[in-house]
Amino acid sequence: MLLIVFAFSCKKTHKIKAPIVIENPIQNETTKIDTIKLPKLPAKLAFNYLSSDTKIDFSDGSNDAKFKVGMRIRKDSLIWLSMRANIGVEGLRLLISKDSIQVIDYQEKTYRTFLFKDLSQEYGFELNYNLVQAILIGEMPIEKFDTQKVFRDSTHYIIRQDEGFLSVDNFLNKDNLQLEKLYAKDKQRGSEMELLYSNFITLGNGLFPENNKVKLNYYNKQGNFRISLDIDHKKTKISETPLEFPFRVPAKYKKM
Repeated sequence: MLLIVFAFSCKKTHKIKAPIVIENPIQNETTKIDTIKLPKLPAKLAFNYLSSDTKIDFSDGSNDAKFKVGMRIRKDSLIWLSMRANIGVEGLRLLISKDSIQVIDYQEKTYRTFLFKDLSQEYGFELNYNLVQAILIGEMPIEKFDTQKVFRDSTHYIIRQDEGFLSVDNFLNKDNLQLEKLYAKDKQRGSEMELLYSNFITLGNGLFPENNKVKLNYYNKQGNFRISLDIDHKKTKISETPLEFPFRVPAKYKKM
């Protein structure tokens, strides 16, 4: 969902002639890989509250932008983002909940609300809170999986999930079952996404990826589009102490 917000922050994504190359090592069920039983459940980061100083590089093929982001998460509930451009002035503030994303634009003096169901229709891809959180902390966005759809290659356990028109392949490190790669494709509309996680650090009793790379090719009535993000987290902390999520729209701001 960050993808949608960054597209909005750059005013408009542009139709492209060629998509980003996204290659899934296992494209279909006939691929010769071994079915396997997982030795334990996929790794999850246990926390109530998480905060981080984050840098994000955005590109849609025509626009490039860099952001400094203050990030706070109440797990499975709220994500708060304060976004600043290189000049250091806060440009956008976001509050992401289970059903929507609220955005304050301090440059334009406006605010708006995006519903996940509307964004999914607009961008030709199933978008929801779990996907946003998964992108940020490196966990499987769909928790349930069929034990008959677990495979193994030379370096990873692979969990394949099918939810309606959405097909997801999760690549878990064979040693610690930490998610390192994810490929998702909307089989009806052809939109596809790749997530890559690296530079893991220890947080509490789990691991957290300091670098996330996101690629998205999406298709809708207006044409074909692409977005890529490079996310770098620093000074990441987890806490039992509640964090604040300040979000107040100034009285004179215009609703879009």
